[in-house]
Amino acid sequence: MEPNVFNQIANQYDTAERIQLARRILEKLNPTLSLGTKKTLLDFGCGTGLLGIPLTEHYQEVIFVDDSTVMLEVLQSKIKANGIQNANTMATGDFTGSKVLPVDEILLSLVLLHIPDTEKILRFLYDLLKPGGKLFVVDFDKNQKVSHPKVHNGFNQKDLQELFIKIGFRKVSSSTILEEKKVFMNEDASLFLLVAEK
Repeated sequence: MEPNVFNQIANQYDTAERIQLARRILEKLNPTLSLGTKKTLLDFGCGTGLLGIPLTEHYQEVIFVDDSTVMLEVLQSKIKANGIQNANTMATGDFTGSKVLPVDEILLSLVLLHIPDTEKILRFLYDLLKPGGKLFVVDFDKNQKVSHPKVHNGFNQKDLQELFIKIGFRKVSSSTILEEKKVFMNEDASLFLLVAEK
């Protein structure tokens, strides 16, 4: 089994650039989330919690899930340091039988591009949502300048919307929310937000 690259970079992950990008994403994301409600949020592929930690004050519970145990360790130290009581962390393999499921909302930020089978993961997440629940996807628009064997080079929003409808989501909308310099494999890129309701 090859080493998890995110385990190797976890302790240096929170660069000034990544922190700033997370803040800009949150500014665009916040108006669409159910902030201040008694709802549960699943931050899937949470990394070190750059997006999810600020959201803990707005949800009854935030469940952080990641494939990288070292990312989760960094996240757990932040949760402890900030005295956050309504956060749970789980490795991807551990949470499928969890009592916290299903959830009200799922956040998937800059994660989809790392998952080879897009339809399979979206069907999996669909099943984790309560009826009327929402899935929020932040990712890169299709970018022909990017080529990597382990990463999608972004997504066509129309194609992705059609896939969400095929899976069974009722309402799906998306729009480009940010234009960033040198952000995607050192290339300029735009990011979109897709909101889908079950």
